Amino acid sequence: MRLVITGGPCVGKTTLINLLQDDGYKVVQEVATEIIKEGRILPWIDRMQFQMEVLRMQLETERGLAQYPKDIFLDRGVFDGEAYFKVDGMAVPPIFNSIDPKRYELAFLIEPLSFFEITSVRRESLEFTLQITDQLEAAYARRGIEVVRVPAASPEERLNFVLKRLKAAKKSHRTPVVAPIRKISIYQAAMPLNVVS
Repeated sequence: MRLVITGGPCVGKTTLINLLQDDGYKVVQEVATEIIKEGRILPWIDRMQFQMEVLRMQLETERGLAQYPKDIFLDRGVFDGEAYFKVDGMAVPPIFNSIDPKRYELAFLIEPLSFFEITSVRRESLEFTLQITDQLEAAYARRGIEVVRVPAASPEERLNFVLKRLKAAKKSHRTPVVAPIRKISIYQAAMPLNVVS
């Protein structure tokens, strides 16, 4: 199963992803964080270019996972991008409508914690996190992807919650048919940016 761990900035997604990895699961780290760490394209300088690069790299990364036979947890999925475009007040590129939602079986939406920490990589506010949480849920739910809210709790409690929900999902799913992740060019959406594919 391909499973998305989503949620606003600084809610504990990466902590949960790291615990899942420690537990033996294959994980994919957040693409946006890697782009920010590289320093080439920064969201606080050019939000549109940054979001387009996240989309390009997310699609490329997920293409490489298409034939992996075991469970994979992704720190954000491609539809997170749609939520960011909306909250940032930018037009949502049409390419999001051409991406097959069957690439994910579940999306775990991590609820905000009672505290918030701005970092050198994540500069958004708690207000932004609360706002984008609803948009993230909508981006997956409107495509028929089941969204499971993971409550604010300790990292270990969240890990146990996710693993129990995964086990239940496996029991309720007959052998899921996962659509192959086909190569989608962002040029199909006739976007005006110079994005290398």
